[in-house]
Amino acid sequence: MDVVWLLILGSLLVGYFVLEGIVLGAGLLLGRYGTRDDTQDDTDVSVAAFAPFALANEVWLVAVAGVLMGAFPLMEGEVISGLYPFVVTGLVGWVVRDAGLWFRLRRTGRAWRRLWARAIVTGSGLLAVAWGFVIGNLLLGLPESPPSAGRLFTPYAALWAVTLPALFAAHGAAFMARRLPGRLRPGVRRLGDRVTGIALALTAVATGGGLAVALVTRGLGDALATLPLFGAVVALWRVRSRPFGEDGRSLALSAVAVGAPAVVAGLVAAPGLMAHPASGPALAVLTAYGLGALVLVLVVQVWAWRLFDRRVERDAPSFF
Repeated sequence: MDVVWLLILGSLLVGYFVLEGIVLGAGLLLGRYGTRDDTQDDTDVSVAAFAPFALANEVWLVAVAGVLMGAFPLMEGEVISGLYPFVVTGLVGWVVRDAGLWFRLRRTGRAWRRLWARAIVTGSGLLAVAWGFVIGNLLLGLPESPPSAGRLFTPYAALWAVTLPALFAAHGAAFMARRLPGRLRPGVRRLGDRVTGIALALTAVATGGGLAVALVTRGLGDALATLPLFGAVVALWRVRSRPFGEDGRSLALSAVAVGAPAVVAGLVAAPGLMAHPASGPALAVLTAYGLGALVLVLVVQVWAWRLFDRRVERDAPSFF
C-alpha cells in the first residue's frame, strides 16, 4: 500500500506543476505583451485569462501536503525542515500573488490596479524561484536537517532557481496563446517563442549538469533517474521547431517539460520516502478516507477546467 501512496503522491506533484505552472508562468509574463491601445484593459483581459484557475490549482498542493503527512509522516518533517528557507519564501510568494489577484479590481484607480498587478508578478516570481530551489535540492538528494546554507544554495540548485521559472513562463505563454483574444495573441506568441528558447537552453544545461552530478556523487542508478529531463529538452525543442501556440501541441509539449523535473525529483526522493512509510493501520485509514477525497478533488478539477477553459474577450465579465 505504501507503493500505491508513493505513486499517488508523485502524480499529485506532477499535476500541480503542470496546472499551477500555467498560472505562475502567466503571472510572470503579465504586462510583457500586447499593449496596442489601452494597457490597463489589456492587463484586465490577461489576468482574467488565467486567474480563475489559481484557486483550483492550489488544491493540488494541499493534496500533496496531505498525502505526504499522512503516508510518510517522518519524511514530511525532514523534507519541510530541510527546505525551510524555500518553504517560507514560497508561502510569501503565494500570499503576495493571491493578494494581487483578489485586490486588483477592488478599486478603479490605475495606480491601485498597477500596484496589485506588480504584486501578481512579484509573488509568481518568488514562488517559482522557491520551487526551483526545492527541485534543485531534491535532485541532489533529500536535504539534511537542520539545513546548511552551503548545502541549500549550491550552484546546481541556483541553476534550477532560474530554469524552472523559465519553464513555467514558456508553459504559461503556451496557455495564454490559446486563451487571449486575437489582438493579443501575436504578442504572447512572439514572447512565448523567445521564452521557450531560453527555457530550452537552461534545461539542457541543467539536464547535463544533473546527469554529471548524479554519476559522480550517487552512481548510475540515480543518474538514470534524470532521464525524464531529456524528455523535457526534446519537448521544448519540438515547441521551438513549429509556430508557437498555433494549436494545442505547444501547450501539451510544455506540460511535458514542466512535469519532467517533478518526476525526476520524485524518483530521487522515492527510496527515502519508502524507507519511512506510515504504519499499516495508518495507511489503512488513509486509504479508506483519502482515496474518496482525491477522487472528489479530481472531479471538481475537471469540472472547473471545463467551465473556464474558453477564450477570454475584452468585454467579458470577470471577478479578477
